[in-house]
This record gives sequence, structure tokens and C-alpha cells, in this order.
Amino acid sequence: MAKKDYSGLAKTIIANVGGKENINSLIHCITRLRFYLKDESKANDEVLKETDGVIDVMHASGQYQVVIGNAVTQVYDAVMAELGGLPEGGEAAETAETKEDDGKNPVSKAFGNLIGFITGSMSPVVGVIAASGIIKGILALLTLPQLGALLNVKSTAYITVSAMADSAFYFLPILVGFAAAKKLNGDPIVAAVIGGVLTYPQLVTWGGQYKTMFSLGGFNFQFLNYTYSIFPMILAAWLAKKLEDWLRDHLPDYLQMIFTPMITILLVSAVTLMITGPVIQGVANGIADLINWVVSASGWIGGLLIGAFYQVLVIFGLHWGVVPLVAQQIAQSGQSSLNAIISVTMVSQGAAVLAVALKTKKKGTKTLGISAAVSAFCGVTEPAIYGINLRFKKVFISGLIGSAVGGLITGLMHGTMYGFTGSLIGFSSFFNPKNPSDLTSFYAFLLSSAAALVISFIVAWVWGYNDEMVAGKKVEKKQRPGSEAKQKSETLTAPVAGKVIALSSVNDPVFSTGAMGEGFAVVPTEGVVKAPVDGEVAALFETGHAIGLKTTAGAEVLIHIGIDTVMLKGKGFNVKVAQGDLVKAGQTLIEFDLDGIKEAGYDPTVMTVVTDKHDVDIKLPSVE
Repeated sequence: MAKKDYSGLAKTIIANVGGKENINSLIHCITRLRFYLKDESKANDEVLKETDGVIDVMHASGQYQVVIGNAVTQVYDAVMAELGGLPEGGEAAETAETKEDDGKNPVSKAFGNLIGFITGSMSPVVGVIAASGIIKGILALLTLPQLGALLNVKSTAYITVSAMADSAFYFLPILVGFAAAKKLNGDPIVAAVIGGVLTYPQLVTWGGQYKTMFSLGGFNFQFLNYTYSIFPMILAAWLAKKLEDWLRDHLPDYLQMIFTPMITILLVSAVTLMITGPVIQGVANGIADLINWVVSASGWIGGLLIGAFYQVLVIFGLHWGVVPLVAQQIAQSGQSSLNAIISVTMVSQGAAVLAVALKTKKKGTKTLGISAAVSAFCGVTEPAIYGINLRFKKVFISGLIGSAVGGLITGLMHGTMYGFTGSLIGFSSFFNPKNPSDLTSFYAFLLSSAAALVISFIVAWVWGYNDEMVAGKKVEKKQRPGSEAKQKSETLTAPVAGKVIALSSVNDPVFSTGAMGEGFAVVPTEGVVKAPVDGEVAALFETGHAIGLKTTAGAEVLIHIGIDTVMLKGKGFNVKVAQGDLVKAGQTLIEFDLDGIKEAGYDPTVMTVVTDKHDVDIKLPSVE
């Protein structure tokens, strides 16, 4: 199977977040590209939402989030390849977060920055933790007496595979430290070494015995076990970054190569072991225990409420704030009642979108729905939520109803999880590795998941979705106020004088592949762009190199002057209209310096693309 080329999509995304010059930094999680932009107002949400390969766009946690789905890693790599040299987090990200929160109260600003930092520190590690959790669950399954105890816990095979599963958790401080340092644009190797100090075997042994390091004023400073921990290392990575910056400013250049990492490792490791580590670990363990106790004590009430509303956090990307808490619970007590409820919410959203996929007769919706359902059943709900469920809100609500019932059952049965991975693929995480014959949580998983599946599916099928409702919603969304009778067809004229050529011959895959939509191009002979049809100026790029029109019939048309001319930053472009203006066919929209574009080394070809027909029959000029 040929490798899919995402370079065209990457260019489209970059152009519509305001261009490279508007990007401070970029990270990604399981399904989203998370941009830190200098000015989010320069991003074109509507174009991105309509772009093939983009599920949705969100503004949350000081980030501009482009929801991609399962191909996010490939798209991220393509975007980074196009950008070249862009920091993956760091000071630029911090600056972006601060700018995004300008005007907000300090609590909101701090919370947004904290979520952004946790996201960047944890998202690269989540996949490994999830995979390790599945392996541990399968091992527990293979030791079940009911299955004939296929593996002995003392066998070489069991211990070897268990080491593969445990390593990600055991050395979690190293992984988190490395990821956090990259997020902060610090030295990831130094941070990983500090993580190695926290997981050094002798210190781990002393930590298990609470061995005293030293006493001061009658207070004993003790070693703790930091394997499976997260928060102490996140703070250590931040301290290391601050200390590294200070040392670079104060140490002579010829001393920095050796003394900067040496001093950083010594001081930050010591501070973490003696002060911040014990404090943060104690607080984190306390919070984890408290959450487990609250969920367990609240029983069906906690299960009902968490089940009903957890996926709402996913809409805003705030669920990443819960991820380290769940990981801390599992690290501290070996289980997480909260995660057991979260698991069933994934199943319910998958069932709701599956109902849409099976009910609809629309090929595109069916294909998207099936892939989104599979993704949700594998523990990632965002393709389902942004692809279909939120766009048809009753489908999303149907999922919430099912997950509320599933959460209620989990709470009633006091179900818990012993691994990280949820949804159907995480079934093995409900087996207790310390007591494989205890199947209480597994039965809770079966009953709650079955209830969530059936209820969400039925409610979505009967009440949440039908093709007629969707068609009506599309027309209503795109109608212009006061326009009850619209023309059903329109003809586009060439917006600039010159030779009309096929869009496929343009030297830019974003346009030539048809990713933006069908259209045509013109090799211009003069620098005046005129409206190709009556309509309204719907989008106007600050650089003047592109303009979006909404025609009288409701179709959306993009006129793009030149290839990569956004890099001219507006030089040579003179815009004659404003966003919201009503224009007539033939009216001058933009004047541009044709010779100046050529002299700067850019292709001046003018592309006209119908980005969304909205059921309007568009007639294009003939290619010469």
C-alpha cells in the first residue's frame, strides 16, 4: 500500500492558521494538532473545517487545535517538514499561551498554561502507557484459573513479558522528563538523566524502606519511591529549564558545555529528592486517593455524573488535565475507579456514531462514522465527537445518555480498572493482576459497556439522527438571512485577465490535487483581480494575497493570488474591499504588483476554487 502524502493538507493547515509567521510552536496529542499562535484571529476556522482531512477546529487551553483524527502523527510530521526549524513547544509556546490569555483573570491564565504544559508533557507518553496497560491486562487474563492458568506468574515467559509492560511505568519519570523538556524547549537529555536519578535502583530500594537521608531540626528527610510518578518530574523539568537559562546567561561560553548540565543535574536532582519530590508526591497521592475514595463512596451518583459529563471535557481538550491524575491513581494504588467510568463514556460515543454510520445512506457519512466508531472502541473518541456527534448534537447527547447509564452501573458495582487503556479494546485492564480470580470489575465492565452500547445506539438511531434532519440542518446553516428563494446555478468568470488553465496543472498540490475543491486557474497578464460572481466578501486575508466570497446562491469561492505569496507579507497587494462588503461581478477586489511577484521568485498564477458548493450548480470558464 502506497504511503499517503499529507504535504498538501499540511500546506493548507499552515496557510489557514495564519501562515508560518503566525505560529509560535506546535505540539500534537492523539488526535489534534495543537498550535500556539501569535494571533488566533488570523486563522480561518471555516476553511479548515471544510478541508478534507480536518475534522474540526477548537479554541481551548490557550491553543488553536486542529482536530485530525487517527492520522495526526503523519499530518504533524508533514506540517513540521513544511515549517522547518519550528520549536516543538518551549518559550514560544509559553509566550503564545500568555498572549492567548491576555485580558483573562490570573486564575484562568494559570489554568490554561498549566493544561498546556501538562498536555505537552503527557501526550507523547500516553500511547506507550496505553500499550503497556493492555499487555499487563492480557498477562492477567492468561493467568486466570478459569482459563486453565495458561501462564504461571513465576515462569520465565511471564516475567519477561511483564518487564516489557512494566518498563514504561517503572521508568515513567524518564519518559515524562524528556517530553516535558521538549515542551519547554529545554535539554531533554538532562531532564531524562534527572528522571534516571529518581528511578535509580538503589534509591528506589531506599525509597521503599523510607530510608532517612538526613535530619534537620528534628525533621527527617526521607527517600521515596518515584517509579510510576509523574508530577515530581514535570516540576523538575521546569526547574531544570529555568536553571539552564540562568546558567547560560551567567557562565562563560567555554564552561557551559560541561558545567551547565552538571550543575543542573546536581541541584535539580537534590531539590527534587529532598523538597519538591516528597511534597508533590504526597499531594498527588493524596489527590489520587481522594478521587478513588469519592468515586467509590459516591457509588452510583458519582458514576452517573461522571459518565454523563466526562466527554464534555473532551470537546475543549480539558480531559488532558485528568490523564495524569488517572496515571497517578494507577501508580499509587494499582487501580483507578475514575478510569473505569471514563472507559464506558468512550464506548457510548462509539455506539452513537455507529448508529449513524449504519442508518445513513450517505456514503461519506457512513465511511466517516464507521472509522470513528472503531477509533472510539479503541479508546479515542475525538474523531467520533468532532466528525459526527457534535455536528448533530442529538447524537452526542445520545452518547451522554448511554454513558450516564454505564457510569451508574459501574458505580453500583464498584468497578475499577487496573490499567490505563479504556473502551472495548481495554477489556483486559479490568482483570486484577494481583488476584486474577476476582472478576467483579470485569463483570462491571461487561454490563456497563453492554448497557452503554445498547442505549446509546438505540437513542441515536430512534431520536438522534436521520438523513432528512441532517440535510435540513445543512441548508439552514448556509442560508443567508432573508434569502428564501435562491438561484440554483451560477457561472464564474475569470477573476483576472490572462490564460485560463486547468487547476490540476498548478504547481501546488493543495490546489492541483483538488484538496481545496474544484476550480480553475489563470496565468495573469495584469494585476487586477475582479469578482467572478455576485456575492459577499466572506474572508479577507490580511496579507491581501487571497479573498473568500460567498455567492448570492450560497456557494463559497476562494481566490488565491500566486503560490506561496503569503511570504510577501502583503507587499505588492492593494485590497479594494472589506470583509462583509457586497460585490458585483466585475468589481475590482484586489490590485497586485504582477512584476514584483515574479521578481521575488514566486509563481503569480491566480487560483479560483469552489471550496463548498452547498448544492449550487457552479459553471466554470473553459480551459484554453
